[in-house]
Amino acid sequence: MKKLFPFTILATLLSGCAGGLVRSQVEKGIRGSLPEYIGPAKHYSVHTDGSEASMLKGKIGRIEIEGEEVQVDPNLVVRHLYVDMREVRCDVDTRALKTVGSTTISAVIAEDAVNRYIERTREDLNLTVTLEPGKILVKFVPTVAGIGVPISVAGTVAVFGTDKVNFAADSASLGRIPVPAYVVNKVLDRMNPVLDMSQMRFPVILKEIILRKGAAEVKGSARFKPAD
Repeated sequence: MKKLFPFTILATLLSGCAGGLVRSQVEKGIRGSLPEYIGPAKHYSVHTDGSEASMLKGKIGRIEIEGEEVQVDPNLVVRHLYVDMREVRCDVDTRALKTVGSTTISAVIAEDAVNRYIERTREDLNLTVTLEPGKILVKFVPTVAGIGVPISVAGTVAVFGTDKVNFAADSASLGRIPVPAYVVNKVLDRMNPVLDMSQMRFPVILKEIILRKGAAEVKGSARFKPAD
């Protein structure tokens, strides 16, 4: 398994560093590794807490990472990503990650990014989504008896398992005409999950998704295993 970051920085950058330079070198090294271990981004910033003496021993009390326009998946760009890692330990001799006490994440995904993701990953579905506070509106054109029928569905989303988001319909209509439940359910079976984060470089465990005007905020955690 890959290391979280190339912790060689703790052996190559830290040795011989004068006081005051250790932290900046650690942050620079971590920042440089993020495009590979999380994904390319327009910008990354890294902040570390803990004494420099502890860092020289391979211990970092806290690492905070913020990214803008992060390509976390070939088909998904996150507008803003925040990662908070606590009690990071690595083996300076082997240069491998040993443990991470806890990791929490928060990611804001814009409405247009969600639609691009659906378009690229679900080519069999002709649909678009509109994000509103607490709800999601879906417009799609299923084929009924060989004819494309535009349908609007209102509903919400929920975390499914640890890394997927499903859409759940509250109501559906064709103009002012209610749509039979079996038609809606058939389409939902095809379109879920609307978001699948299982292929991300970053191993996300989803906890909550908050819908806002034009964007969705995904919250969760991550678990990391020591490098082999």
